[in-house]
Amino acid sequence: MYLERLEIQGFKSFANKVGLEFLSGKTERRGLTAVVGPNGSGKSNIADSIRWVLGEQSIKLLRGKKSEDVIFSGTDKKPRSGMAEVSLFLDNSDHQAALDYDKIVITRRLYRDGESEYLINKNKARLLDIQLMLAQANFGQRTYSVIGQGAIEAFLLMSPAERKDFFDEAAGVKHLEIKRNQAINKLEATTENIKQAETLIAEIEPRLKSLTRQVKRLAERGELESELYGIEHQYYGTLWQNLTRSLKEYTDKLNAASGGLEELRAEVRTLRAKMMNEAKEESSSGKFTELQKESEALQESKNELREKEWRLRSQIEQNKIATIQNITPLPLHEIIKSLKEIDGLLEELSGGAHLGSVIEKINELHKKTAGLLDKLQPKEVKKTPATDPKLEKELEALKMELVALGEKTAKIQEKIRALGANDQKNKLAFFEIQEKLAKKQDELRAKEDALNQIKIELARLETKRDSLEQEMAAELQERLQTVKTSSAEITPAENAENLLPQIQRLRYQLELIGGLDPETMKEYEETKSRFDFLTGTVADLKTAMDDTYKIIEELDLTIKSKFEEAFEKINADFGRYFKMLFSGGRAELIKVAREEEEDEEVADSDLPLPTTRSPSEPACPVGRRGVRRRGGAPEWSGLEIQAVPPGKRVKTIGMLSGGERALTSIALLCAIISNNPSPFVVLDEVDASLDEANSIRFADIIGELAGHTQFIVITHNRYTMEHANILYGVTMGDDGVSHLLSLKLEEAEQYQH
Repeated sequence: MYLERLEIQGFKSFANKVGLEFLSGKTERRGLTAVVGPNGSGKSNIADSIRWVLGEQSIKLLRGKKSEDVIFSGTDKKPRSGMAEVSLFLDNSDHQAALDYDKIVITRRLYRDGESEYLINKNKARLLDIQLMLAQANFGQRTYSVIGQGAIEAFLLMSPAERKDFFDEAAGVKHLEIKRNQAINKLEATTENIKQAETLIAEIEPRLKSLTRQVKRLAERGELESELYGIEHQYYGTLWQNLTRSLKEYTDKLNAASGGLEELRAEVRTLRAKMMNEAKEESSSGKFTELQKESEALQESKNELREKEWRLRSQIEQNKIATIQNITPLPLHEIIKSLKEIDGLLEELSGGAHLGSVIEKINELHKKTAGLLDKLQPKEVKKTPATDPKLEKELEALKMELVALGEKTAKIQEKIRALGANDQKNKLAFFEIQEKLAKKQDELRAKEDALNQIKIELARLETKRDSLEQEMAAELQERLQTVKTSSAEITPAENAENLLPQIQRLRYQLELIGGLDPETMKEYEETKSRFDFLTGTVADLKTAMDDTYKIIEELDLTIKSKFEEAFEKINADFGRYFKMLFSGGRAELIKVAREEEEDEEVADSDLPLPTTRSPSEPACPVGRRGVRRRGGAPEWSGLEIQAVPPGKRVKTIGMLSGGERALTSIALLCAIISNNPSPFVVLDEVDASLDEANSIRFADIIGELAGHTQFIVITHNRYTMEHANILYGVTMGDDGVSHLLSLKLEEAEQYQH
C-alpha cells in the first residue's frame, strides 16, 4: 500500500482545492516528498490535513480551539468556506487494508453547522471502521505516521505508560488492541443486558410460580371434570334412554289399547238404540224405559267419576316424583366452622384442664370429629314420596261414589231382570238385546279401565322425564343435547343408580377446588413464554460472554507474541541508529514493571475468566478499565529510555541537551519505521533543531528508510531536500490563501543536463 494523492479543499489556509501527487510505490524506492516554504505559508497545514483525515479528534493538536477552526475562515479578499474536505488516495493492490478494493479513497468533511462525515470510496463510514482499517495497515494518526513540530522530542518527555501506548502502535498490534477494546465494550453491553434481563426475570418469576400453581389446580379440575362428565354422560344417558324406551313402550300400549275402542263404543250405542226401540214396541208399561234410562245415567256418571279418578291419580304421581330430591354436598364454610370448633377444643385440652374436664372435652371432640366425617362422606339420601292430603281425600270420596253408583246400577239391573221375568214370553227378544248390550258394556268398561291405567303410567313417565330433563339442563348445560342424542352403550338402570355416589363425590371435590378464571391459562402461557425467552436470552448472553473471554485471551497471547518480537528488533535498531547519529554511545529501551498498587487497582476491576457457572449466577461486572491481560500477557506498564552519548555519563533523559534529545527521538523513530514500516510517514520540521553534521546523518537515514516507506517531509533543511524525489513549494499571496508549486527533481536534473 502507498499514498498516491492528497486533495485539500477549504481546510485552514487551503481555501481552493489543491492536490499533491506522490511518487509511485511500485518503484524500488518508495521515495521522499519534501514540502518547503517560508514560515507562515501554511505548509504545516498539509501535515494537519493528513492527521485530520486519518481521524484526529483533538482540535488542540491541530492547533485550533474549536472544530470550525479547521475550515478556511476567510480574509479581506477571500470569503470564508462553508466546509473543509480532505481526501487521501491510497493504492491497495497488495490488500494490506482489509478491503476488497485496489484503490481506497478516505474522505473527511466538516460543515460550519457542525455536521461531519467520513467516507470510504464515497460511501459513508464510521470513524471506528476507518481506525480499524488504518491500524491493520500500520497507519496511526496520533503516533509515528504523522510527526508534528516538537512532537518528536515530546516523545522522550512522555510518561512510561504513554510511551507504551505509542509503542503498541509501533509494534503493529494497534488493530488487535482495537479489537480487544471492542470485545471489552461488548462484555460491558452484554453484562448490562444480562442485568436487565435478570431484573425482569426476578419480577416475573413470583407471578409465574403463582400462575403455575393455579394452572396445576386447573389441570386437576380439568381431570376431575373430564371424569365427572364421563360418569354423568353414562348416568344421565342411561336414565334418559330408559325413560325414552319406557315412554315408547307405553305409547305403543296406549295405541294398541285404543285400537277397536271406538268400534266397541259404536256397537254399544247401536245395541242401546235397538233395545230402546224394542222397549217402545213391546212393553205395555213405561216402567222398563224409566229403569233403563236411570241405568244409563248411572253409567254415564260412573264414567265421569272414573275419568276424574284418573286425573287425580296422575296429579298424585306427579307430586310424588317432584318431591324426590338428592342431598347436596356439605358447603365449604360449614367444614371450616367445624374444623375451627375442633381446633378450639384442642387448644382447651392443651391448656392443662382437670382430668374430668379433659375426658369431657375428649368425648366432645370425638363426637364433633365423627359428625364432620359423617357430613363429609358423600351419599345419596332418599325421601319418601310425599302426597297431597286433599287430593288423597278427593280420591277416596270418588272411590266411595263409584262403589255407591255400582250398587245402584246393580239394583236397577236386578229390577230390570225381575220385570223381564214377569213378561219373559213377550220380552224374549228385548232381553237378548239387553244381555248382549251388558256384555259389550262390560267389555268396553274393562278396556277403558286398562286404557286409563296406561294413561296414568304414561303421565307418570312424562312427568319423570320432564323433571329429569330440567335436572340434566341444570347439570349438563351445553352437553345436554349430546347426552340426549348419544348412541353409546347403555348400562342397566340398576347399575346407573350406582354411579350417583361417584357423581356426588366428584362434584364435592370440584366445589373444594373452587372456580378458576379461564384467562389464567392464557396469562400463564404468555408469562411462561416471556420467562423462557428471558432465561434463554440470559443463557445465550452468558455463552457469548464466555466466547468473548476466549477471544480476549487469544488476542492477549497474539499481542504479547508480536509485541515481544517487535520490542527486541526495535530495541536493537534503536541502539544502532543512536550510534550512527551520535558516532558512538549507547541507547536502549527498558520495560518498567507494573507497580503493585496499580496491579491491585486493575485486579479490582478485572474480569475473571469464567469457569463453570450456574444459569442463575450473575455475570461478572465489567469495569471501564477493561480486562487484565491473561495467558502470559505483559505484566509491565511502561517504557523507560536510556540514552548515553559518547563521552558522557547521563542517568536520565532530562539531562540531555535539546539537540541530543532530538537525535535520540529521531533514532527511536527510525528504529520503529525500520521494523514496522508505515505505508507513509509525515515529518513536520523534525530536523529543525539539527546542526549541519546531524542534518546530513538524518538525511542519509531517511534516504535509507525511503526504500520501503513513503516520506513526506516538511522541512527547511537543504540536505533533506537533496534526497527528495518530489519538491513542493508552498506560498501565500496577499489573499491569505496557500498555493502549491511542484517540481520533480529527477525531471529537473534531466532538463538541466
